[in-house]
Amino acid sequence: MKAKIHQITFLFCIFLLAVSCEEDSGTQSLPEGCYPLEIAAVTLGVEGGDAQPWTRVAETADGMGSEFRPGDAIAVSMNGEVATYTYDGNGWTSEQPLYWQQAGQTAEVAAWHPATDAPIDFTHQDQGLAYLLKADAATATAGQPVSLTFRHQLAKVRVTLSGTQAGQVDRVEVNNYTQCTHTQGGSVTPGAEGWIAMHRVDAATYEANIVPDEIDDSNFIRLNSTALATNLTGILAPLEAGKMYTIDLTVGEPVTDITAENCQDIKGDGYYRVGGNLGQTITVTGGNPTIYLENANINVGSGNAIHITSGNPTIHVQGTSSISSGDGAGIYVAQGNTVTITGDSRDEQLTVRGGNGSPGIGGYIANDSNINCGNIKITNVSVIAYGSTDNILNISSGIGNACERATCGTITIENATVHAYGVNAANVVFTPGIGNGYSNTSYPSLPVVNISNDSEVHVHRGGGNADYIGYPAVSWNGTSANNDINLGGGSCTSSTVYCYTGNGDTIDKTVVYDAAGNATEQPQ
Repeated sequence: MKAKIHQITFLFCIFLLAVSCEEDSGTQSLPEGCYPLEIAAVTLGVEGGDAQPWTRVAETADGMGSEFRPGDAIAVSMNGEVATYTYDGNGWTSEQPLYWQQAGQTAEVAAWHPATDAPIDFTHQDQGLAYLLKADAATATAGQPVSLTFRHQLAKVRVTLSGTQAGQVDRVEVNNYTQCTHTQGGSVTPGAEGWIAMHRVDAATYEANIVPDEIDDSNFIRLNSTALATNLTGILAPLEAGKMYTIDLTVGEPVTDITAENCQDIKGDGYYRVGGNLGQTITVTGGNPTIYLENANINVGSGNAIHITSGNPTIHVQGTSSISSGDGAGIYVAQGNTVTITGDSRDEQLTVRGGNGSPGIGGYIANDSNINCGNIKITNVSVIAYGSTDNILNISSGIGNACERATCGTITIENATVHAYGVNAANVVFTPGIGNGYSNTSYPSLPVVNISNDSEVHVHRGGGNADYIGYPAVSWNGTSANNDINLGGGSCTSSTVYCYTGNGDTIDKTVVYDAAGNATEQPQ
């Protein structure tokens, strides 16, 4: 576990404008109840450009500041009297406003938030951040605007997560005071200590506002209710009001982000990550790297989207990701090598599409030649794979080899949900969901397919006599296909295969395999 700290000062201002009244000489008394203190506009600032109205106390989009929203209230004091003003979406109003008593009168005006003196609870910030704001007294004159600057009386802690295990964290807490009281926004008195649930900004960022004080920096943060062993001695203590402290934590092993500049030669046993969009091929040239796909979208116009020439990489799916090629396989692994596609659970989903006659996962076509592919293992994840065709009837399955005489290694599906789509080309050539692409000369040996451990496999054959798993079919001559589940000498145990024709949801048959591999077709 590694930690790195940054510190950023944050504050914000609002402006309270007193309503203008007619200039009166001296200290002439004003009619009682006729000249209330009004807040004309609450703005982000006055320097440069048009000031934008604030809405209620919450975080700004960049997380570096705060703002008000409708329904938030501030307490305003003047001449020893206090009134509550509430933002209604258009301006600030009060049911019992403060009043100016004399023309030319001066007064000390201050404000704070929350508007009540009730204790502030910090324990449920996973539901929303806690705030304590104070505007120091400023001298105001009747008929003239008053400007008050609010400052945070709390310190903000932000935790950012990275590393191979960051995706497994769903709760972050800090150890600090669980509540405090205050006097008109100041004189903060902390209460008992305990763990405070932090607000989740996104999958890798958590925040909390806490009482600024000395902290137990050896027991300050815990993830998923487990305190970190990392000692942050001397880095965070003491916290200061109005400052933000960012703690960067590496959970597990460090991860290198894959970009357009570094995606062409991935090798060794390192850890890599793709998040968001990537328009270049990822090439693996050796070793056993792990590539994390975190809500990634890899889309290339030509070539294989993930091209494995050597090595045994693991593709680890987190969230919902997609891989596609307009002219190649979605994922290609060279003969003699193995690609493992996995996730934290079957809730993680990967969609893979091949293009121009190549499968979603498997071999591919290059210069009218079909390239053999290696072993494919899918475990503890959900995968959706689509085959494709070109304009000369090269046609592939969703998972397996391309057409002609190419071969595919062993296809293993364990504790996974798989949807594999074959293709119908012009109603004359049809491929299985898993297995061989079409060959116009001879059929290569079938890939060995092993399915186990409560897997659910949905296979969509293109039509004709094509197998669901196994061989393709053509309309003008006999084929080895027979509307079958042909595992190529492999096995299916403790799993279910759902069989469809075409891309629809109408099931042709459902076959359940017991622990011994015995198949029972279920009535539809």
